[in-house]
Amino acid sequence: MIQNYQDAMTICKWAGYPDLFITFTCNPKWPEIVRFVEERGLKSEDRLDIICRVFKMKLDALIQDLRKNKIFGSVKAYIYYRVSKRGATRSHSFFLYKEDKFPTADAIDHVISAEIPDEQVDPVYHAAITDFMIHGPCGDDRRNSPCMVDGRCSKYFPKRFTERTIVDEDGYPIYRRRDNGRTIKKNGVHLDNRYVVPHNRYLLIRYGAHLNIEWCNQSRAIKYLFKYLNKGNDRVTASFYHSSSEDNMEKSVDEVNLYYDCRYISSCEDAWRILGFEIQYRDLAVERLSFHLPNQHNVIFSDAEID
Repeated sequence: MIQNYQDAMTICKWAGYPDLFITFTCNPKWPEIVRFVEERGLKSEDRLDIICRVFKMKLDALIQDLRKNKIFGSVKAYIYYRVSKRGATRSHSFFLYKEDKFPTADAIDHVISAEIPDEQVDPVYHAAITDFMIHGPCGDDRRNSPCMVDGRCSKYFPKRFTERTIVDEDGYPIYRRRDNGRTIKKNGVHLDNRYVVPHNRYLLIRYGAHLNIEWCNQSRAIKYLFKYLNKGNDRVTASFYHSSSEDNMEKSVDEVNLYYDCRYISSCEDAWRILGFEIQYRDLAVERLSFHLPNQHNVIFSDAEID
């Protein structure tokens, strides 16, 4: 874990700050998955190995689009790693060459959008936003939403309306969200541009899944971008108890020892690991130089010398 974090920071030292942060989530309703499971009378959760294989294919295609097809320009380096407990989300940090960066608000608006399109002009794009890129409802409209913590949305939705994209003093972009009256109805609630997750139109339509794209090029965002590299494994607290029918209930029970802090691996992540797919990946490669304490040198003997 520490070595992976140090490798990422080494790439940052060489390539500069990351320019794009992309979160790609698997869609179990992809036609490839649905076609396979329906022919066998199954559900998508019954064949997690198929979900992982298809997601890996989509992931490789996304990286190829960004690296070889240069959708956002020439990629200097990139890192991706697992995020969610479901094991079906990958986050990428992409480093672009200087001539391909997005230094101005107009340049950011050219590749990232956080608004609802006109349904009559672009119905395919509008349908993709409706299915994948609307957060909520939450806040006053739905207090029991999973994102609600202490009465507030943990993802800071709804955002505020703004006529143009700006970058705040902490280095985080505030995307253009105009109050143009367009809404999408979700769970009986009309949601406007303040609930749209930032995205890229081409990638969203091409991959048909939740695909969040964020602009970043500030040192203060480094901790957030790479926190999953040094966060450690997912964990769960499990408890063990005796049933009331057991004969030894009169004995003293050590409640502390009945709780265990365990590492948690979901079934989807389990399949991902069994198939041998990368949990973390980076390019360019980083060579780790070994070191030793004084007078504790490594000694290597050849087979001839041992004889």
